[in-house]
Amino acid sequence: MRLVVGILLLLGVASCSSDEANVIVQEVQINGSWTPYKYEYRGKDVQLNDCDRKGQLVINADFSGVYERYAIVEPTGNCNKVESYPGKWSYDKMNHILTLTYTEAGTSKTLVKEVDTFSETELRISDNSKNLDNVPGNDEGILVFRKG
Repeated sequence: MRLVVGILLLLGVASCSSDEANVIVQEVQINGSWTPYKYEYRGKDVQLNDCDRKGQLVINADFSGVYERYAIVEPTGNCNKVESYPGKWSYDKMNHILTLTYTEAGTSKTLVKEVDTFSETELRISDNSKNLDNVPGNDEGILVFRKG
């Protein structure tokens, strides 16, 4: 009888350990083509205009890519590309920092963005590029991108 109970216990332990070995953990990748969707500021959603939505953040599998931002330029009211930085991305998972290293006029520069959160379909980055209260530079919000 002890032998039968011992065998059953051994089989139970073996089956539990084999279940744990079969668990697959899929890590969400930050790579992809992301387009601006909305801006969150002081608990409110601020919808972006069509010009703002033309921008993109592209992170390829080899971490090459580009950051582009469009804005309406006064006094003409035209939608123009106001920033375009092709270069090499890196992502610090511990500190949630996304960094783009690029060259402008022969000088190496970096663009650093703090990642609030990201998933397979949404990337949320801390941003102060919008002037929502008519006081430049203090509009810290979250720029929400969708994978496109």
